[in-house]
Amino acid sequence: LMNVGANYLREHVTSDVRIHYTITEGGTAPNIVPDKACVWYYVRALSREAVEDTYARLVKIAKGAAMMTETEVEEEFLGGCYNTLNNKVLANLVKDTMHEIPQEPWTDEEIAFAKALNEQSPQYKAGCAAVNRPEGTQLYEGPMEIETANSYGSTDVGDVQHIVPGIMIRTATYNIGAPGHSWQITACSGMSIGEKGMNRAAQVMAVSALKVLNDTSIYEAAKAEFDQEMAGKKYVCPIPAEVPVPYTK
Repeated sequence: LMNVGANYLREHVTSDVRIHYTITEGGTAPNIVPDKACVWYYVRALSREAVEDTYARLVKIAKGAAMMTETEVEEEFLGGCYNTLNNKVLANLVKDTMHEIPQEPWTDEEIAFAKALNEQSPQYKAGCAAVNRPEGTQLYEGPMEIETANSYGSTDVGDVQHIVPGIMIRTATYNIGAPGHSWQITACSGMSIGEKGMNRAAQVMAVSALKVLNDTSIYEAAKAEFDQEMAGKKYVCPIPAEVPVPYTK
């Protein structure tokens, strides 16, 4: 009943909201009503306010389902994060740095490795189009243009960016046709392709940070943009104080 209600909720939220779920505990036999069921929900949106509003409505749906079935509902809050808030001043700074620092060329072995992976990927043609490169390209080379579009990826970088100015950068660390979260990305991360991309990212971040340290006007401009975007709003940690911090011994 809760999942039915949640699916109808999709018609009454803004178009940027995403509501994902999976039933983690649903019973042990098809002919027996389980004494306990559990579902894990994951809400995404392009603003923290939209996430919190949708989450509150999901909790009401759960309580309503419990009333309809004369059962009890327990809520466990697992975590949360803010949307990203990229800074154009810092983005332009890093773009300039990427053009200044030459990218280490790919070896024949690395290109052959990427080609073998791309031949196994149904997303290869789309990958080339996404980065504006012709078919036959196996690994990306050179800086791209700055992207201003937001995405639905979940990251605590957004929390940092609501406290201080910040940006996110990408470097080429896998073959062009690799699907996200795939074994192909894992394979490239374990060889020199991934290592080269990691080293380039480290160089770009270090040089960009050094520029800010040596020229305070860059920071002042970035901070002014940050203050304008925040418009007086303050960062509030989305994870309640009573939620235990996970740790391993």
